[in-house]
Amino acid sequence: MSRVFLLLALLIEAQTFHIKEKPNSKNHQDITSIAILRATANICKSADGNFVTPKQLNPKTLAMACKKDAFKSNFEAGIKTIITHNVNTDLKHPFTAMMHFDGESFLDGKNLIIKGMEKITELLNQQKFEDARQTLGAIMHTLQDFYSHSNWIELGYTEPCTALINLEENIPNPADENTDTCDNTVPDTNTGAKLLDTVLQNKILTSGYFGKTKKPGKCSHGGTLDFTTGFRKSWNGINKDASDASHGLLHHKAADVAIAATVQLLEKIRKSNNDANYFRLVGLHQDKPKGSRFSIFSSKSRVSDASEQKIENAVA
Repeated sequence: MSRVFLLLALLIEAQTFHIKEKPNSKNHQDITSIAILRATANICKSADGNFVTPKQLNPKTLAMACKKDAFKSNFEAGIKTIITHNVNTDLKHPFTAMMHFDGESFLDGKNLIIKGMEKITELLNQQKFEDARQTLGAIMHTLQDFYSHSNWIELGYTEPCTALINLEENIPNPADENTDTCDNTVPDTNTGAKLLDTVLQNKILTSGYFGKTKKPGKCSHGGTLDFTTGFRKSWNGINKDASDASHGLLHHKAADVAIAATVQLLEKIRKSNNDANYFRLVGLHQDKPKGSRFSIFSSKSRVSDASEQKIENAVA
C-alpha cells in the first residue's frame, strides 16, 4: 500500500499547485482556504454594515465576526471538506487535461467550470449540500490550475480571466493547434522553457502539455513525470506550481491571481443563489458537513493548523 501512495505522491508532485507543503509556496489547500475566508468575509460585510474584518482571519474569528460563532467548528469542517474534493481531482484524474487546463484545453476546461457552477445551483436548490461541496472543490481545482499551468501570468495579466466563469465571455486569444508556442531548443535550468517572443508580444494564450507526447513547438508542463520534456529535462516546462517549479519565479503571482479567481467564483455562486445557501455550502451553518476529512498527503489534521500563519498573513 505504501508503494501505491508513493506513486500517487509522485503523480501529484508532477503537475499541480502542490498538495504537500513546500517552502515559500502556496498549495491548493492554502489557495482554497484563503479564498473561502475572503469571499465569506465579503459576503458578511455586504449583509452587515457593522461587520469588522478580524485582524487575524481564520474560520473561528470569521465565524464570530459574522455573528455565527456557534458554527465555527462546522465552518472549519466545511472548508476541510471542500479542500478534500479539490485535492481528489489530482488523485482521481491526474492525466485528464481539461481538469487541469493542460495541453491548451481551454474551451473544455471552461465548459467543465460553467457546467459545475450550474450543477452547484441545481444541487443547492435540491438541498444536496454534500454533493454541491464535492462539485465546488472539483471546479475550484480546475480554475486554480489555469493560473499555474497556462502562460496567463507570463503575458502580464494581474487579474483573473473572468471568461472562465462567465459563459458570455470569450477566452482571450487562445493558441490554435498549429501555432508554435515554445522554443524547446534553448531551455534554461533556472527559468524553464522559453516562450516564443511572438507568443508574448501578441498575447497568445497557451498551456503546457503533460504526459508522454506533445506536438513539436508546443510547451511542456514540466516536472518529474512529464515525459514530454525529454529524458532528464523535468525543469523544461512552464508550470508555476511551486517556487521551485519550471517557471517558479512567477509562482506567487500565479497563486495570488488563483486566490482572486476563486473568490470571484464563490461570489458568483452566491449571487446565483442566496446568502443562506452560500453559508450552508461552506459550512457556516448549524448542520455540520458530513464526512469532512483531509488528504493523505497532509500531515496536519485541521485546516487552521496546516498553514495558519501563512493563511492569516495572506488574507490580512
